Amino acid sequence: MTLYQLLDEMLDSGIPVNTHPGGLKVLVPPPNLLNRAQSVVFGHQGVLVSDQDPLKLLPLPWRSNNIKYASNEIYLDVIESIDATLDAEGRVLNSAIHGSIEVNSRLSGMPDISLSLSNSHLIEEYSFHPSVRLSRFAADRVVSFVPADGTFTLMSYKVKPPQIGKDANQPWQPKYIKANPWMKSQMQGGGANSQPQVPLPLYVRPQATFGTTQGRVSIVCGTKPAFEKPVESVSLEVRLPPRVVSADPSATHGVATFDDIGKHVKWVIDTFPADKTPCLTVQIQLESNAGKQQGGEEKRAMVSLQELVDVHCNFSVAGVGTSGIKVETLQVRNEKYKPSQGVRYHTRGGRVVVRT
Repeated sequence: MTLYQLLDEMLDSGIPVNTHPGGLKVLVPPPNLLNRAQSVVFGHQGVLVSDQDPLKLLPLPWRSNNIKYASNEIYLDVIESIDATLDAEGRVLNSAIHGSIEVNSRLSGMPDISLSLSNSHLIEEYSFHPSVRLSRFAADRVVSFVPADGTFTLMSYKVKPPQIGKDANQPWQPKYIKANPWMKSQMQGGGANSQPQVPLPLYVRPQATFGTTQGRVSIVCGTKPAFEKPVESVSLEVRLPPRVVSADPSATHGVATFDDIGKHVKWVIDTFPADKTPCLTVQIQLESNAGKQQGGEEKRAMVSLQELVDVHCNFSVAGVGTSGIKVETLQVRNEKYKPSQGVRYHTRGGRVVVRT
């Protein structure tokens, strides 16, 4: 009987409407001794459905009442990932930035938070946690919300690609916000129709040669001096052609291993050395593509029109954001305490592919 009552409250014409456990517990109290006694006295079968408005007892589905902490604090992580495709010369062919704001909230009571972002005009597509008031963000680009308790994703967004020949007076841009140094000198190719691309904090330059039975792949990877923050946790996955039989990787810095099943070499660089540029060399044994004579007839040679080596790159840069979107102010209202707060920025490699 309890299950039928729950389904009746959850569904409206077969469509799920109310699925929050707290609200359902208010509407359909769990079976207990009191419910059973009331059923016997009043002649009801099963559980009694409460006539109380769950919105009064549980005004916010994502936050419980009477939350108390001895130390109130809220911390934000602005995480941005770069997706890019590069050619063998290091030129960025296309790129994009995706970001998210992760919140760790340990606040008492029912705080109301207003979060303003600098350079928020760069946000092209976005999605919010249910607690965010969409009308407020659409009106003045302020993220206003009553936070959920614990960790949650406040918003996810995509950054507008850099434009050429556009008016610099963009809406929502504070005039005192300096230009992001990561966005300087991003013209690729130098042509009139060239589009600026997202800057990468490192460069990857592969070279590959393949013969009949042997091949060689060499990759140079380093950081660009224009970026002040160190690049860490670099991982390169070198995907080799299918006819590779074996590979012997050697690196001047970091650890390189060959996966015989996946036919790829993984090169991990925790931190870059200050005195030299890391280099990876892979000696490859290939399945011969020359013709073989069988039964007096010579088989046709297997022709490889183009043998490619793709390098997939991951990296991490702590303490900096790529797009220039930053937390400008974070105000906590509706409560008397002043919580501890902090913001951290992270840049990561998303899907970065270098093609030879």
